[in-house]
Amino acid sequence: MMGPLRRFEKRLEKIFEEPFSKAFRGGVHPLEIARRITREIDDAKVLGVSGTLAPNRFIVHLSQRDYERLSGVASSLAAEMEALIITHTNQRHYHLITRPGVEFHLDGSLREGEFSVAAALDEPGPAGKERGAGTPAARAEDRTGVLTILGGEKAGTRCELEAERTRIGRAEENDLVLADPRASRFHAQVERTPSGYVLRDLESTNGTRVGGRRVRERLLEDGDVVVVGDTEIGFSV
Repeated sequence: MMGPLRRFEKRLEKIFEEPFSKAFRGGVHPLEIARRITREIDDAKVLGVSGTLAPNRFIVHLSQRDYERLSGVASSLAAEMEALIITHTNQRHYHLITRPGVEFHLDGSLREGEFSVAAALDEPGPAGKERGAGTPAARAEDRTGVLTILGGEKAGTRCELEAERTRIGRAEENDLVLADPRASRFHAQVERTPSGYVLRDLESTNGTRVGGRRVRERLLEDGDVVVVGDTEIGFSV
């Protein structure tokens, strides 16, 4: 199975038209930044009331040359790094208080090829808004998630996650109704939070799985496949 950093590297190939060896010769490679960010997550995590909290704000300081080199793709690169952060924290069972954000700042004291990463735990501001709400990462929160049934007699059925809570199960009272005898009547729900979309199992009989692993609570990533009973449900943003 392809690891998170390898998947991240493959996505970079779609962002940069030049081969990596040419684009980053002598400069900072985005994969180096990604590795440093994952180390910062593990080093800066703290124990909270509900579990281990991970930092959710990352400022990457770059030299003049590296900053200019990445400026044209900074928004796309930040979005891919934020997805990597969500994957890493889910695998480590860390909690994020808000959706993670990555910013690139210029530091004139750095030479080409040098960089630093500052990680912080940034709590939501008033009315559930995050600090730095004008950044591309914050604007991503305004997008609506979608659940799509991938197989069975209801294959192709879509449910937009516009409500605060979306319930999934066999009962007709659910927002996404499944024709699956192995699904509980009220099996799971997806909550829309400042961090993103959180999947919660509702003490179902057969459990809820993502990526082959049984989960009780998970911050969903774009492209996740949720298994409820025998039904596969795709999550997309």
